[in-house]
Amino acid sequence: MLGRDSAFRRFPNVVAGAALLGLAVGAAPPPEPGAGVVAADHELASAAGAELLSVGGNAVDAAVAAALAAGVVQPAGSGLGGGGFAVGHLSGETWALDFREVGPAGAHRDLYLGEDGAVVPGLSRKGGLAVGVPGESRGLAQLVRDHGATSHAKVAAPAIRLATKGFRVRPHLGHALEGTKDQEVLDLFPGAAVGKVVTNPNLARTLRKWAATRGEDLYTGAGAEAVVAATTRTGGILTADDLAGYAPVAREPVTFTYRGHTVHTMPLPSSGGVVLGQMLRVLEGYDIQSLGWGSSELYHLLAEVMKHAYADRAQHLGDPDFVEVDTARLVSDERVAEIRQKIWPMRTHPPEYYGALVEPPQDAGTQHISVIDAQGGAVALTTTINTSFGSGVVAGTGFPLNNEMDDFAAAPGVPNAYGLVGNEANAVAAGKRPLSSMTPTLLRDAEGEVVLAVGGSGGPFIISGTLQAILGVVDFGLTPAEAVAAPRVHHQWMPNRLFIEPDVPVDVRQGLEARGHELDVRPGFSSIQAVQSRDGLRYGAADPRKGGRAEAAW
Repeated sequence: MLGRDSAFRRFPNVVAGAALLGLAVGAAPPPEPGAGVVAADHELASAAGAELLSVGGNAVDAAVAAALAAGVVQPAGSGLGGGGFAVGHLSGETWALDFREVGPAGAHRDLYLGEDGAVVPGLSRKGGLAVGVPGESRGLAQLVRDHGATSHAKVAAPAIRLATKGFRVRPHLGHALEGTKDQEVLDLFPGAAVGKVVTNPNLARTLRKWAATRGEDLYTGAGAEAVVAATTRTGGILTADDLAGYAPVAREPVTFTYRGHTVHTMPLPSSGGVVLGQMLRVLEGYDIQSLGWGSSELYHLLAEVMKHAYADRAQHLGDPDFVEVDTARLVSDERVAEIRQKIWPMRTHPPEYYGALVEPPQDAGTQHISVIDAQGGAVALTTTINTSFGSGVVAGTGFPLNNEMDDFAAAPGVPNAYGLVGNEANAVAAGKRPLSSMTPTLLRDAEGEVVLAVGGSGGPFIISGTLQAILGVVDFGLTPAEAVAAPRVHHQWMPNRLFIEPDVPVDVRQGLEARGHELDVRPGFSSIQAVQSRDGLRYGAADPRKGGRAEAAW
């Protein structure tokens, strides 16, 4: 009698991968390869990174230059008012840096509850009380100081030029501005519309101070005073001591193997690395090539693996400096075997089958940068201010401040409208980092060379998008452009719906519905950037869903 794993291997391929790819690929021709490549979700950010590679910078310099430029041209999702994570490999050393935002000293478990014990709507999302202590300024500065090959002034130069001389508003920023009611944000770009050239002189001044002080102005200088004043004015609790005391944290990457590759990804407080590790370890036990790229069989298997992993994420994960998390157990052989045993090839199950009904953590926004340089150095860097334009608070420094406090569980232990209970491990606390889905990831081959740098934006959709990009390149031999542009699916256990993109064919949808999945068809729920090293060249792809483009350098 065949076990459930064996049953999967017997399924025929119902959809040809090439035919399916034809529905999504082709939005733009893939960029030419180079000795080094930068892939960001805005072409001007990619160009800023490539500029650093062309003047002697390494992958770190390029990634930081691209991040600073993204904060100028893509301020709805990133900037100096936020934070992020980086995983890098240079000169034989692999490392991870956590510059995630933290709760201010005045934060506490019941910060967003009213007198009746219920969450006050919007309190953790808009205004000064939503702002966590920003980490990006010191984080990016530390990356350049510890691992860069040039200077803070050089990596900031492209971003300063864009903020001073102006840039043309692309659809992503234009639509974000159309959708916001944050007046302070609108005042940054008066009359802005898609195609219009805009400047940001306040941000240019802030970037010059960032370079001159190596990131310190926003923690101990006039920039810090402006941030505190803005958050206080809008009801926040952020103080000068909170800013002065902030420090990025060096962490050991989550490391595991997948089909002969060594995978390095971000540890807690990013949930991405642990969740990605569990999913890839489970999938390694299946012959997924025989299922066919884009088939209902493959999508069903991915959905089941995701449901188990996201349920574990909701129930167990939090800031490791505050809660004890047995991450080794979540990616252990024992847990992997348990999950495989529970996966059925012809049906899905209700949420309680995968774990106790705990409210899953939510996050959103962000932007991601992937770089491999001519020497083989690589960086995967993800930054965020959380939801579009973050808290909506602008400090006079030219950038919006984050609303990362919304990533905490606002009411742990209190059932919400759906009967779900928030995760105590992700409760609000002073100095604590909220759980994140950011998943910057590097893959190395048997010789130790980085062959793929990948990650994305899109809140909890980041992890599933990164997973599918890796599967496309490693298991199905797709180019980064093909893997990134192909239709994706996503299941995060709760809500109990399988998100699919519109390009998924009707017969594939029918196969998923026959297995009991409730489908939620929606476009572009994540944006993935990937750079592959192959045959001595680097091939990059920026997700067409967000209008990005990779840029090569020689």
